[in-house]
Amino acid sequence: MFGFLCSLWSMIDCLLSTSTWLAVNLGVPILALYFTLRSYMALTNGRCLSKRQMRGKTVIITGANSGLGFETAKDMALRGARVIMACRNMAKAEIAREAVLQATGAKSSYVILKKLDLASLRSVRSFALDILQTEKRLDVLINNAGLSDPKRTERTEDNLEYNMACNHFGHFLLTNLLLDLLKTSAPSRIVVVSSMAHVGGDVSPDALRGIGRKKWQIYSDTKLANIVFAEELSRRLAGTNVTVNSLHPGVVATEFMQHIPNELAKTVAKTMVGLFKTPEEGAQTQIHLAVSEEVEGVTGKYFSDCKPARVWNSQSHDRALAAKVWRISEELTN
Repeated sequence: MFGFLCSLWSMIDCLLSTSTWLAVNLGVPILALYFTLRSYMALTNGRCLSKRQMRGKTVIITGANSGLGFETAKDMALRGARVIMACRNMAKAEIAREAVLQATGAKSSYVILKKLDLASLRSVRSFALDILQTEKRLDVLINNAGLSDPKRTERTEDNLEYNMACNHFGHFLLTNLLLDLLKTSAPSRIVVVSSMAHVGGDVSPDALRGIGRKKWQIYSDTKLANIVFAEELSRRLAGTNVTVNSLHPGVVATEFMQHIPNELAKTVAKTMVGLFKTPEEGAQTQIHLAVSEEVEGVTGKYFSDCKPARVWNSQSHDRALAAKVWRISEELTN
């Protein structure tokens, strides 16, 4: 019974992650069912139970100024880590950094703010060079930042589809540029925030380039790319004592809602926030993967609610396709 409820929960979770407007069209019955399952799952919802301290450890979190990243930054600071908040909007990031310091009592020298725009490969290279020149170690890299904005029709300065650049290509390049530092700091961990939305994704060459895909489909493509990247990277890092895992945080009430294209769906989504996970709840799985003793040495897996979960898209199991995604990603990030 529990397994059935978890599967049903995941299916509804996926629908709301990928197409919030669908929840509107499905009407009251599906919302009532979702509310029932949300109440039930609240009793079994995954939380990071590890009390592990991170003193002497350095953690980079992309997109740390809000939502899941902000909550993760607070948790890492409470554990005594040196936290590097990698953010695009520096004005918001300054406010977030002060909030982290106030909430945790951490020393100001232990919560660092650095500029990173994942939509710009130039910015990614500049950030990585700064890290390599100033940091002696890197114990955890949390690729948290994500964008879901179907309204963004322009391409980046590097001629990449905007959402794919922010969610996949930027993190692909950043991770590769920091790999040597992660290796010399081993045992170290790479955490990739994906989503159950991967179920509707495609990582064919055209999809990676943003060709022939509807705008609402591209977010799913980026989330599948995250999983494929994490699995392929874990194979390439075999024997290095650097682990790589991806995760689904759940349907979380974050700033993602502002990018829902349909105004009616956006209004309904905002009234449903009580059914969603809070950012603090949503951050639990990435925190678990960053610190927990339970996942020491575990790599190439996909997690949800702090437990290994099934990857529903068959493309993720195609190693030849994963190698092709890697080659295209190398080509497009130069």
